[in-house]
Amino acid sequence: MRIVHVTHRAWPLVGGSERHLQEIARRQALDGHHVTIIASNAADLSALWNRHGRRVEPDAPDRYQGVRIKRLPTRCLPLGDYQFAALRRLTWMASRISGKLALPLARFSPWMPKLRQTLAQEPADLLFAWNITLEGLTAAVAREAKRRGAPWIAVPLLHLGRERFYTMRHQLELLQKAQGVLAQTSSDRAFMLEHGLAPEKVRIAGPGVNPADGEHADGERFRQKYGVHGAVVLSLGALCYDKGTHHLIAAARQLWEAGRRPTVILIGPEQENLKHVLEQLPENSRACCRHLGQLSEGEKWDAVDAADVVALPSRTESFGIVFLEAWARGKPVIGARAGAIPQVISGGVDGLLVEFGDATGLAEALEKLLDAPAQAAAMGRRGREKVLEMYTWDRQYARLRAAVEEWIG
Repeated sequence: MRIVHVTHRAWPLVGGSERHLQEIARRQALDGHHVTIIASNAADLSALWNRHGRRVEPDAPDRYQGVRIKRLPTRCLPLGDYQFAALRRLTWMASRISGKLALPLARFSPWMPKLRQTLAQEPADLLFAWNITLEGLTAAVAREAKRRGAPWIAVPLLHLGRERFYTMRHQLELLQKAQGVLAQTSSDRAFMLEHGLAPEKVRIAGPGVNPADGEHADGERFRQKYGVHGAVVLSLGALCYDKGTHHLIAAARQLWEAGRRPTVILIGPEQENLKHVLEQLPENSRACCRHLGQLSEGEKWDAVDAADVVALPSRTESFGIVFLEAWARGKPVIGARAGAIPQVISGGVDGLLVEFGDATGLAEALEKLLDAPAQAAAMGRRGREKVLEMYTWDRQYARLRAAVEEWIG
């Protein structure tokens, strides 16, 4: 079968949805399918609406793990961020009146002028549309699937902690047109059923982790390389306000001012004004907060192995692969009571949950785990048991494949 996935960013870029898609595409290729990913050339999310954003290098490989990757240029609105924000606000207002009124505006989210032509020329027996918040991609897939009479499947990656731009009327109407919709969690599925999708059309098949990927991780190697001593709190992924990075730094600052000296390790691309936040730290605290940028997969696993706690107090998670990676190495986690996270973390069992934006509550949660290493280790063990039972990629991909076979025969 010829399978085409359409998304906003793809390998070699790092992120939850990027890793999720690449693993599925890789396994579909191993199943004998011809798999193509069509993505934008945006290296930063900001490049989808700002012409100054970073782009993937033109000579980036176009094939990875048996999957072909096509990158299309984006076009930005003349006034960049401000105009795009105004457009999204206008789209939201139009969608409250009528989905049909809002849908024409979707072509700018993101604006990829060659997408329609590329889809029309690409052989495909089955199409996947990823990330409903960028509904221009989903709309293009729905249009092309209808034109050629091919089935298509939506992977909306709902962020119910920030649902305003993920659940507009025209977005939900697009999902109605798909042969099937893959939800990440039971709360995702319940939300979509409440908004009119038929039960047989929505199946749960979220992301997973390959525990073997971290088998050779060496936390001591990481500590020696970066000169890290004592307790380590690790944050992985995009580093920005919505991911809770600012609140994690504020929580750690409370601990530092109380005489505690855990080291906060930040791994991932810097976004928004994180640099300014780090520069505002007192001189005697800066050594306790290390931003290492993006690391290789091997070093990332070493960092996880070195951590005492992995914290992602985010409000914009459709799932949170970071938690699975932490549990795969037996580490306790802290997440926010927002979006899908309470569906993933069992509070008090394999991690702790705090309110998004509550730096004091986050500081107390960190202190609780750092002061009770036996309890923290037990949470990490229970997390690993959960991963092995429910969240390996072998299990998750089997669920996805069964759902696809049910929908398209």
